[in-house]
Amino acid sequence: MFLSNVKNVINEYDLISSNEKILVAVSGGADSIALLYALYDLGYQLEVAHVDHQTRQGQSKKDAEFVSLVAQKLGLPFHLMTCPVEEEAIHFGRSFEEYAREIRYRFFKKTAQLRGCPVVATAHHADDQIETVLMRIIRGTTPLGITGIPVVRVEEGIRIVRPLYYCDKGMIETWLKDRGVDWCVDVSNSQNDYFRNRVRNLLIPELKNYNQKIKSAILHLVELQQCENEYLSKQAELALCNIVEGDKISRGKFADYHEAIRRRCLVLLLQRKKIECNYDQVVSASKFILTGGTGQKFDLGQGMLLYNGKEWTEFINASEIESKPVPAIRLKIPGNTCAYGYHFNARIVMLPKNSDWKSYCKPFLQVFDADTLSDGVWIRTRQNGDRFIPFGMANSRKLSDYFIDLGVPVPERDRIPILFTPRGIIWIVGYMPSAIATVGPLTRRILEIEVNPCNSSTPH
Repeated sequence: MFLSNVKNVINEYDLISSNEKILVAVSGGADSIALLYALYDLGYQLEVAHVDHQTRQGQSKKDAEFVSLVAQKLGLPFHLMTCPVEEEAIHFGRSFEEYAREIRYRFFKKTAQLRGCPVVATAHHADDQIETVLMRIIRGTTPLGITGIPVVRVEEGIRIVRPLYYCDKGMIETWLKDRGVDWCVDVSNSQNDYFRNRVRNLLIPELKNYNQKIKSAILHLVELQQCENEYLSKQAELALCNIVEGDKISRGKFADYHEAIRRRCLVLLLQRKKIECNYDQVVSASKFILTGGTGQKFDLGQGMLLYNGKEWTEFINASEIESKPVPAIRLKIPGNTCAYGYHFNARIVMLPKNSDWKSYCKPFLQVFDADTLSDGVWIRTRQNGDRFIPFGMANSRKLSDYFIDLGVPVPERDRIPILFTPRGIIWIVGYMPSAIATVGPLTRRILEIEVNPCNSSTPH
């Protein structure tokens, strides 16, 4: 029955091809030893990997020796990593369980890549699934968390598979005994120092007092959530194609979807960016996109922010909005100047008669009264406290407020060239000229400035 379950999982989820080499993660306990022998009996090409955590007063070293002997007995290559995990976890301020898991998987993936194994097999089984889901519920989780441990996932090009997915602890140990195979017993599993052990040894037995079939009930919940999650995830992926452009979320299109899909979209985006957010953060972020004011920011943590433009919400690094002093570059008049990724072509022209300058000028082509700019023109990017007098107005306003009104994303603001003189800003390139140095009835000479990307010769 055990071997049949393993075969069914491999076939149902297409975990392993017959010609693929598998790196089997073997701790020496009943689960991983059963996994190793099952895959061996099924005729797969195998290599064995083990991590010695240097714990339990040297007992972990004996486990490593045991696994090495098993690999030798089966004629399989053996790969060992030994590391003082407990000491390092304390040094880095990490929990032992979390850090140990990180160390193991890093070693497994690296070894698999070096040995040409596209698959790493681990011995997670049905009881591990139950414990994991209960732990997540206790700590606080999302519907995605209730889907438990995936039967397969891909990391750094390596498939990590769980062929014991349908097997429980009793079935595993019974099969080993019938086959006459020994395994290591980790006495620390009976101690309640770690969260998982307390869930296994204390919580689940207590829950059985309320429902003798509590394990089956939890597994049914997991299966149901996996099924619904698969559907909702596909719907969220379709929604993302509609509402996301690069790193920007269309606020209007985002609002068109049900809140369940909106939250799923956010979770998927956060996962892609490797940002971990809890339930409260996801709910708050969704509300922020819908109702947050233009120019407001939402801190996702880990150095990442959401920024609301007028029509778009953008993911930005916190470092991108730090104001940094930038050097100004003097514009050659007449002449060509390259600055901040743009090519500025400045030329002096005489005033043509009956010119419609308003129609003539474009976002990247502007004219000024040359005789009012005798003190020179410089190019820079925005700075804190910038103000200018928009063309056609008499009073100055903050440049930041101008950008907010237009919904210009923060990162883009930092890339916009600004032309200024000792008298103030004369042009926000691509947007608005100021009221300074405008062409008027008394103008005799025109300074015409055309701006193009440095790698382009095509006028805007």
